[in-house]
Amino acid sequence: MCDNHDIQTTDPEMKDVLTKRRMIQGIAAGTMVGYTAAASGCATNPETGDRQFILIGESQLNSMAAQSWADAKQKQKVSTDPRYTQRLARIGSRISQGAGRGDQSWDYAVFDDDTKNAFVLPGNRVGFYKGMMDFAETDSQIAAIMGHEVGHVSGRHAAERVSQQMAGNLAVQAGSAYGSSKLMDKCRELDRQMRASGRYNRAEIQRCVASAQRNSQLLSAGLGIGLMYGLILPYSRKHELQADILGAKYMHKAGYDVRESVTLWEKMAAENTSRQPEWMSTHPDPARRAQQLSDFITAQGW
Repeated sequence: MCDNHDIQTTDPEMKDVLTKRRMIQGIAAGTMVGYTAAASGCATNPETGDRQFILIGESQLNSMAAQSWADAKQKQKVSTDPRYTQRLARIGSRISQGAGRGDQSWDYAVFDDDTKNAFVLPGNRVGFYKGMMDFAETDSQIAAIMGHEVGHVSGRHAAERVSQQMAGNLAVQAGSAYGSSKLMDKCRELDRQMRASGRYNRAEIQRCVASAQRNSQLLSAGLGIGLMYGLILPYSRKHELQADILGAKYMHKAGYDVRESVTLWEKMAAENTSRQPEWMSTHPDPARRAQQLSDFITAQGW
């Protein structure tokens, strides 16, 4: 939820568990070999109207997310303070009703940490940090965050991101292998020519091979960077903006003050004056998010 999912927390293990980007990458790495067995194809998401490329089955994704959720609860203290837990459950129930998902099972947890963040994992698992709940001044602001997280669920963003990562990784591997083969072909041809001419120079062949290997590594790194900045990060920002809009819709249907979502992101922008450039981030600039929400709410006449 927060503009930086590289969570600033005192527990490095917890940071690793709850960073959504790392969770997504971990799932992708764990399923890439067997991805052809997953339910794959393109389908239109009824909530967003977008065509989505999905390579992983929902049950497989949920199973992996369940382990990440269990790890999160094990590695960080979960609050039992009813001022937080009951408030979150109450708001979560109203938002899930607003999203038309009130008949589904939801698991909410408040982590006893001052980090200003919240997250959702596949299978309707929503985690809030105590610091985020303290930062949100009203129930409507918490509802804005909750609506955003439910928007990720409705948008099937986890499945789409995992699928992009899987397909992208395979493309990078294929491109790297092809490029490496072509570079080594030059060394093999040099070896053949030298042997044919009777002027074989082993040292020169070794230099050719070493150069080909270095260039192969640079090619692989370049393709990986291209995947990250050309596909993964732009889609991540798109998903965040999309979840904001879906969240505002759910807030409105649940009877919350949708204008409080704008206030929340204006506050977030004021606290993040030294953030990295948007194109390098998984999340859009908070000020941009506030403006998009304000424009959308005005257009709806809410």
